[in-house]
Amino acid sequence: MQQIEVLHGTYYDSVTLMRVAQEVAKIEGIEEATLNMATEANIKIMAAAGFDFTGLEFSPSDLIIAVKGKEEVLSNAIAKAKEYLVSPPWKKTQTLDSDEYYPKSVEGALSILPDANLALISIAGRYAGAEAKKSLERGLHVMLYSDNVPLETEIEIKKIAKDKNLLVMGPDCGTAVIRGKGLGFANACPVGPVGIVAAAGTGLQEVHVQLARRGVGVLHAIGTGGRDVKEDVGGITTLSGIDALIEDDEIKVIVVIGKPPASSVEKKVLERLQHANKPSVIGFIGSGLSGDRPPIYVCRELEETAAVTAALVLGQEVEAVREKLTERYELLKRKALKSRHRGFLRGLYSGGTLCYEAQLIAADLIGPVYSNAPLKSGMRLPDSLKSIGHSMVDYGEDEFTQGRLHPMMDSSFRANRLIMEAEDPEVKAVLFDCVIGYGCHPDPAKQMAEAVKRARIKTGDRVTFISYVCGVDSDPQNAARQREILERAGVIVLDSNAEAARFACYTVMGDDKYGINE
Repeated sequence: MQQIEVLHGTYYDSVTLMRVAQEVAKIEGIEEATLNMATEANIKIMAAAGFDFTGLEFSPSDLIIAVKGKEEVLSNAIAKAKEYLVSPPWKKTQTLDSDEYYPKSVEGALSILPDANLALISIAGRYAGAEAKKSLERGLHVMLYSDNVPLETEIEIKKIAKDKNLLVMGPDCGTAVIRGKGLGFANACPVGPVGIVAAAGTGLQEVHVQLARRGVGVLHAIGTGGRDVKEDVGGITTLSGIDALIEDDEIKVIVVIGKPPASSVEKKVLERLQHANKPSVIGFIGSGLSGDRPPIYVCRELEETAAVTAALVLGQEVEAVREKLTERYELLKRKALKSRHRGFLRGLYSGGTLCYEAQLIAADLIGPVYSNAPLKSGMRLPDSLKSIGHSMVDYGEDEFTQGRLHPMMDSSFRANRLIMEAEDPEVKAVLFDCVIGYGCHPDPAKQMAEAVKRARIKTGDRVTFISYVCGVDSDPQNAARQREILERAGVIVLDSNAEAARFACYTVMGDDKYGINE
């Protein structure tokens, strides 16, 4: 049974809604509880989960409380949800010093921290530009975590920043590292002589983590936001970031990573790096750029980017390092092909760049992949909640995060989707990432492992589950522990996103594909 109540004209932030839903789900007899703003995307997601909105009236400014479970406890669960919204149980044990000042503006923050030189802004996108301008006018660099910022606003504030010799990292900048200290979603990696410029998502995290596993640290990682390298923006932050790293004597190797840039931006990046007084590595995932041109080294994938960077720092032969990677992938292929089953692959990603890289690898091995963020527009899923053939979905896309926590903070929706994908009789492998670090869910592997266990009850051994933990042991969640949790649930866990994608593709590859007849 289910029950739904609409609270008209009521708004709460996504963190509060998640925590209330978690409290309500603890009530005996409740199978599922969800609270969301009634946006079109959220209603679509909830309907796909089995909630029936027939006869209900609502708008995006309304709050939906929906529960499933035993009929006799549903009304009480709804009542408890409303009670928890007004009086959150987790706040009852928290006490604040009434004399302590909590600033609510840039001016207020500067009054207690006058020497600050960076503002981190995380508010609704339509208001973020104004706050960014205020910060720039006060001589502050800006990390703009907010998404849904209009393109014209991004261009405007970045031009202001350039004129003032300041940086705007973002919009939609989830990760940055300044003097070894992580901002946003970040990992507890060592400090070292590498400087990174990236769109500032999981691509940056993956390179950061893979460098750490090779004993190499990062001093600065400058986020740009995904649109910065597009023609309209012109790579303003990317180029300013490169200039800053060139001028920094502590930086010995520069890394530039992201999805393919506009050709004009790519040309400017190459010109900047060609005349730098230090080596650099470019990892434009999926671009047509190829061939090293020392001091510039060009890579196609994230792990390769990290491996080549580490080689330059450690004084190793670049080609020898690349050969070792190739050998490792070949061994992985032989292992995966021993248990292959012809069928479809489904990928469920929290990281956009990780999803993009996985599609790139899959396109080479099993052919084009459908996605809500595809390599080519012709492979776009008509409905992101209905997979077709080989599909990989980025659950961090705006369509899934409006009024809802990012999947790196809450994997519950993605976990439910894993079960649904595994139930498809044509699916033979399910691939997913597990991103950890500061800002991420405290135990994401547990959420996904429970989903795998539930899926196995229905599917048995028909489906192979494959994952990769993007993180290090010194992260709050501990990468080794997260890996162990997944492996106990029967998940095959690989050492990089590139490895996981390859293994998953080989698992579903038919006997006649690419002359494989072992």
